[in-house]
Amino acid sequence: MKYAVLGTGMVGHTLATRLHELGHEVRMGARVAANETAVAWAEARGARAGHGSFAEAAAWADRVIVAVNGAQIEAFAEALGNDAAAGKTVIDVTNPLDFSQGMPPILVPELSNTTSAGEALQARLSGARVVKTLNTMNHEVMVDPARVPGQSDAFLCGDDEVAKAEVREFLAELGWPEPIDMGPLSAARGLEGLMPFWLRMWGVVGSADFNYRIVRK
Repeated sequence: MKYAVLGTGMVGHTLATRLHELGHEVRMGARVAANETAVAWAEARGARAGHGSFAEAAAWADRVIVAVNGAQIEAFAEALGNDAAAGKTVIDVTNPLDFSQGMPPILVPELSNTTSAGEALQARLSGARVVKTLNTMNHEVMVDPARVPGQSDAFLCGDDEVAKAEVREFLAELGWPEPIDMGPLSAARGLEGLMPFWLRMWGVVGSADFNYRIVRK
């Protein structure tokens, strides 16, 4: 499988590295093709690794992972362009967090409650099939669920059932065999709303190695 991981921060780096370790072809995308972080990652990984602009990486890939600053999701979508993502499953792991007032951050008002970063991304990439997932946990737990002892849960939501099936396959490879399907993409409002609570809990727990678990009757 060919994956474009768009974003060069910790989340993008972690996901790109793990997918490459699993044997996939991976290109790290950035706003400019010559981004130093993306170039260094690709050179360090060697075979099956590459880099490019957002649009170049997405157009090449079978699946696209969006791991950019969620507060800038609209500007990112404009930079990516609808054509590059048309017909593809786009896996959105972002949270629209505003750090301008320091810690802890708040959700960007224009991207919360009545909408979400996931929905804003889908609206601007009308030809893509956006699925929200993995935004409710630390980046290291995303690719290694065993960092948290016992069972914990990953979630997903989206408007396209075929795309959600692809994302369940992706999650299973990362160690999440039974993610909870929250339904349509509008459920991203709730998933993104968990992140301010998660950040507060991080301060209480003192470690990012924790996760949500839904206990059922």
